[in-house]
Amino acid sequence: MDFSELIRKRRMTRSFLVDPVPVEKLDRVLDSARRVPSAGNTQGFDFVVLEGFETSVYWDVTLPPERREKFRWQGLLRAPVLVTIWADAGAYLKRYGQEDKAHSGLGNDVGAWATPYWIVDSSFAAMAMQLAAIDEGLGVLFFGMFDHSSELAEALGVPGDRMPIGTIAMGWPDDADKTMGRSASMERRPLEDGTESVVHRGQW
Repeated sequence: MDFSELIRKRRMTRSFLVDPVPVEKLDRVLDSARRVPSAGNTQGFDFVVLEGFETSVYWDVTLPPERREKFRWQGLLRAPVLVTIWADAGAYLKRYGQEDKAHSGLGNDVGAWATPYWIVDSSFAAMAMQLAAIDEGLGVLFFGMFDHSSELAEALGVPGDRMPIGTIAMGWPDDADKTMGRSASMERRPLEDGTESVVHRGQW
Protein backbone atom coordinates (compact mmCIF):
# COMPACT_ATOMS: atom_id res chain seq x y z
CA MET A 1 0.00 0.00 0.00
CA ASP A 2 1.16 3.58 -0.55
CA PHE A 3 1.93 5.89 2.38
CA SER A 4 -1.33 7.86 2.31
CA GLU A 5 -3.32 4.61 2.42
CA LEU A 6 -1.13 3.34 5.26
CA ILE A 7 -1.73 6.47 7.36
CA ARG A 8 -5.48 6.30 6.87
CA LYS A 9 -5.60 2.59 7.57
CA ARG A 10 -3.75 3.00 10.87
CA ARG A 11 -5.86 2.21 13.90
CA MET A 12 -5.37 0.71 17.35
CA THR A 13 -6.09 -3.02 17.57
CA ARG A 14 -7.33 -4.21 20.96
CA SER A 15 -8.10 -7.83 20.14
CA PHE A 16 -5.62 -10.30 18.65
CA LEU A 17 -5.52 -13.89 17.48
CA VAL A 18 -3.08 -16.18 19.28
CA ASP A 19 -1.30 -17.10 16.04
CA PRO A 20 2.43 -16.27 16.19
CA VAL A 21 4.02 -13.63 13.99
CA PRO A 22 6.56 -15.19 11.60
CA VAL A 23 10.08 -14.30 12.67
CA GLU A 24 11.03 -12.82 9.30
CA LYS A 25 7.99 -10.52 9.38
CA LEU A 26 8.73 -9.38 12.93
CA ASP A 27 12.38 -8.79 12.08
CA ARG A 28 11.40 -6.56 9.14
CA VAL A 29 9.21 -4.49 11.45
CA LEU A 30 11.96 -4.13 14.06
CA ASP A 31 14.53 -3.29 11.40
CA SER A 32 12.31 -0.53 10.03
CA ALA A 33 11.89 0.93 13.52
CA ARG A 34 15.63 1.16 14.16
CA ARG A 35 16.17 3.15 10.96
CA VAL A 36 14.39 6.33 12.09
CA PRO A 37 16.33 9.61 12.27
CA SER A 38 17.85 10.54 15.62
CA ALA A 39 19.73 13.55 16.97
CA GLY A 40 23.41 13.19 16.16
CA ASN A 41 22.57 9.71 14.87
CA THR A 42 22.68 8.70 18.53
CA GLN A 43 20.02 5.97 18.17
CA GLY A 44 19.32 6.15 21.88
CA PHE A 45 16.52 3.64 22.10
CA ASP A 46 16.21 -0.09 22.80
CA PHE A 47 13.45 -2.62 22.24
CA VAL A 48 12.74 -5.53 24.57
CA VAL A 49 10.74 -8.01 22.49
CA LEU A 50 8.53 -10.62 24.15
CA GLU A 51 7.02 -13.41 22.08
CA GLY A 52 4.60 -16.21 22.90
CA PHE A 53 4.83 -17.41 26.50
CA GLU A 54 7.34 -14.64 27.26
CA THR A 55 4.50 -12.11 27.22
CA SER A 56 3.23 -13.60 30.50
CA VAL A 57 6.11 -11.84 32.27
CA TYR A 58 4.67 -8.50 31.15
CA TRP A 59 1.11 -9.27 32.17
CA ASP A 60 2.13 -10.78 35.52
CA VAL A 61 3.66 -7.41 36.40
CA THR A 62 1.07 -5.05 34.93
CA LEU A 63 -2.15 -7.03 35.25
CA PRO A 64 -2.01 -9.64 38.03
CA PRO A 65 -4.30 -12.71 37.62
CA GLU A 66 -6.86 -11.48 40.15
CA ARG A 67 -7.54 -8.40 37.98
CA ARG A 68 -7.61 -10.07 34.58
CA GLU A 69 -11.13 -11.48 34.69
CA LYS A 70 -12.65 -7.98 34.75
CA PHE A 71 -10.20 -6.49 32.23
CA ARG A 72 -12.16 -4.93 29.37
CA TRP A 73 -9.77 -5.92 26.59
CA GLN A 74 -9.43 -9.68 26.94
CA GLY A 75 -8.29 -9.96 23.33
CA LEU A 76 -5.27 -7.80 24.09
CA LEU A 77 -3.95 -10.51 26.40
CA ARG A 78 -3.72 -12.83 23.38
CA ALA A 79 -1.25 -10.58 21.51
CA PRO A 80 1.63 -12.87 20.48
CA VAL A 81 4.21 -10.06 20.56
CA LEU A 82 4.83 -7.26 23.05
CA VAL A 83 7.61 -4.76 22.41
CA THR A 84 8.66 -2.41 25.21
CA ILE A 85 10.57 0.70 24.13
CA TRP A 86 13.16 2.41 26.32
CA ALA A 87 15.05 5.69 25.85
CA ASP A 88 18.67 6.24 26.83
CA ALA A 89 19.36 9.87 27.81
CA GLY A 90 22.95 8.99 28.70
CA ALA A 91 23.67 8.03 25.11
CA TYR A 92 22.89 11.60 24.05
CA LEU A 93 25.21 13.09 26.65
CA LYS A 94 27.96 10.77 25.46
CA ARG A 95 27.35 11.53 21.78
CA TYR A 96 27.17 15.30 22.31
CA GLY A 97 30.30 15.20 24.41
CA GLN A 98 32.26 13.97 21.38
CA GLU A 99 34.52 16.31 19.46
CA ASP A 100 32.14 17.16 16.61
CA LYS A 101 29.27 18.00 19.01
CA ALA A 102 31.02 19.29 22.15
CA HIS A 103 30.60 22.93 21.11
CA SER A 104 26.83 22.59 21.62
CA GLY A 105 27.20 22.15 25.38
CA LEU A 106 24.56 19.41 25.24
CA GLY A 107 26.93 16.76 26.46
CA ASN A 108 27.20 18.23 29.94
CA ASP A 109 23.77 17.66 31.46
CA VAL A 110 20.30 16.53 30.40
CA GLY A 111 19.01 19.88 31.68
CA ALA A 112 20.81 21.59 28.80
CA TRP A 113 18.35 20.03 26.36
CA ALA A 114 15.30 22.27 25.80
CA THR A 115 13.70 19.27 24.11
CA PRO A 116 14.65 15.77 25.35
CA TYR A 117 15.51 14.17 22.03
CA TRP A 118 15.86 10.72 23.57
CA ILE A 119 12.07 10.86 23.96
CA VAL A 120 11.54 12.34 20.49
CA ASP A 121 13.71 9.76 18.75
CA SER A 122 12.27 6.83 20.71
CA SER A 123 8.79 8.05 19.79
CA PHE A 124 9.84 8.18 16.13
CA ALA A 125 10.88 4.54 16.48
CA ALA A 126 7.58 3.62 18.13
CA MET A 127 5.55 5.22 15.34
CA ALA A 128 7.70 3.68 12.60
CA MET A 129 7.30 0.28 14.24
CA GLN A 130 3.52 0.60 14.24
CA LEU A 131 3.34 1.70 10.60
CA ALA A 132 5.75 -1.04 9.52
CA ALA A 133 3.65 -3.64 11.32
CA ILE A 134 0.44 -2.41 9.69
CA ASP A 135 2.17 -2.50 6.31
CA GLU A 136 2.92 -6.18 7.03
CA GLY A 137 -0.79 -6.83 7.63
CA LEU A 138 -0.48 -6.89 11.44
CA GLY A 139 -2.46 -5.04 14.07
CA VAL A 140 -0.86 -2.89 16.76
CA LEU A 141 -1.73 -1.14 19.99
CA PHE A 142 0.54 1.38 21.69
CA PHE A 143 0.00 1.88 25.42
CA GLY A 144 1.94 3.18 28.41
CA MET A 145 3.71 1.31 31.18
CA PHE A 146 2.79 4.05 33.65
CA ASP A 147 3.41 3.16 37.31
CA HIS A 148 4.56 -0.36 36.38
CA SER A 149 7.66 0.81 34.53
CA SER A 150 10.18 0.30 37.36
CA GLU A 151 8.91 -3.19 38.13
CA LEU A 152 8.86 -4.05 34.43
CA ALA A 153 12.40 -2.80 33.99
CA GLU A 154 13.54 -5.07 36.80
CA ALA A 155 11.61 -8.07 35.47
CA LEU A 156 13.00 -7.57 31.95
CA GLY A 157 16.56 -6.78 33.01
CA VAL A 158 16.43 -3.23 31.64
CA PRO A 159 19.23 -0.96 32.97
CA GLY A 160 18.00 1.37 35.67
CA ASP A 161 18.93 4.54 33.79
CA ARG A 162 16.54 3.88 30.88
CA MET A 163 13.32 5.82 30.45
CA PRO A 164 10.10 3.95 29.60
CA ILE A 165 8.42 5.14 26.41
CA GLY A 166 5.66 2.58 26.00
CA THR A 167 4.60 -0.86 24.88
CA ILE A 168 3.43 -2.03 21.46
CA ALA A 169 1.22 -5.10 21.28
CA MET A 170 1.49 -6.71 17.86
CA GLY A 171 -0.13 -9.59 16.05
CA TRP A 172 -2.92 -10.68 13.76
CA PRO A 173 -6.12 -8.68 14.38
CA ASP A 174 -9.17 -10.57 15.59
CA ASP A 175 -11.63 -9.07 13.15
CA ALA A 176 -14.54 -10.82 14.86
CA ASP A 177 -14.18 -8.47 17.81
CA LYS A 178 -15.67 -5.11 16.79
CA THR A 179 -15.36 -3.46 20.21
CA MET A 180 -14.02 0.07 19.83
CA GLY A 181 -12.09 2.21 22.27
CA ARG A 182 -13.95 5.01 24.02
CA SER A 183 -12.04 7.67 22.10
CA ALA A 184 -12.48 6.13 18.63
CA SER A 185 -15.57 8.19 17.81
CA MET A 186 -13.86 11.54 18.38
CA GLU A 187 -13.49 13.63 15.24
CA ARG A 188 -10.08 14.66 13.96
CA ARG A 189 -9.24 18.32 14.45
CA PRO A 190 -9.54 20.15 11.12
CA LEU A 191 -6.42 20.95 9.14
CA GLU A 192 -7.13 24.69 9.11
CA ASP A 193 -10.70 25.70 9.81
CA GLY A 194 -11.43 27.94 12.76
CA THR A 195 -10.00 28.02 16.25
CA GLU A 196 -9.64 24.22 16.51
CA SER A 197 -7.40 23.85 13.46
CA VAL A 198 -4.07 22.05 13.62
CA VAL A 199 -2.26 24.27 11.12
CA HIS A 200 -1.41 27.92 11.91
CA ARG A 201 0.20 29.64 8.93
CA GLY A 202 2.53 32.55 9.55
CA GLN A 203 1.50 32.88 13.18
CA TRP A 204 -0.81 31.21 15.74
